[in-house]
Amino acid sequence: MRHPASGPFLFDASAESWLARAQDSAVMHWMREYLSHHQIHISAITVVERVRGYGLLWRRAPEPRRSAIEAARIAYLSGLGRVWPLDAAAAVVAGEIMALLPQPPTPPRRSHRLAESHSDRMARWRFDAMIAATALVARMPLVHNNAADFETIRSALERSPERFPNLGPLELIRCASLI
Repeated sequence: MRHPASGPFLFDASAESWLARAQDSAVMHWMREYLSHHQIHISAITVVERVRGYGLLWRRAPEPRRSAIEAARIAYLSGLGRVWPLDAAAAVVAGEIMALLPQPPTPPRRSHRLAESHSDRMARWRFDAMIAATALVARMPLVHNNAADFETIRSALERSPERFPNLGPLELIRCASLI
């Protein structure tokens, strides 16, 4: 368990989704306690991922469903906490990560019987590299629900510390270990 006061933490889009869907009272209690000490910290890239997701849903949705999707998008954007930019320092670190790991370590995701395209998988992989870089530069633990990709990044960084001077290790926290 991670005590909520020990943050702040940087939350990945997968963590935001996991926390938003959580019905477990322990998860809801942890989140309320966290918010009593800290605001939510996310990368600007997480905002890109979420807004892209809303946009894709809206385009595929029948007309009657679109207003609900737009309302959810507006609610998400209205409740943003601290958004960390992809500044020059994070961009340099992200570029180094992408050079170390030019290909995604995991196979394409499948949803609704469709396999993720190569270009979508590459974009998601690059987003993960940018979010990891943001966490490193901000010196915050990264809360995620995407172990396969982020653990690969963490391991690559540990094997090449000379490429990431003065940044320390990428500290990862899986959502389930918060409570």
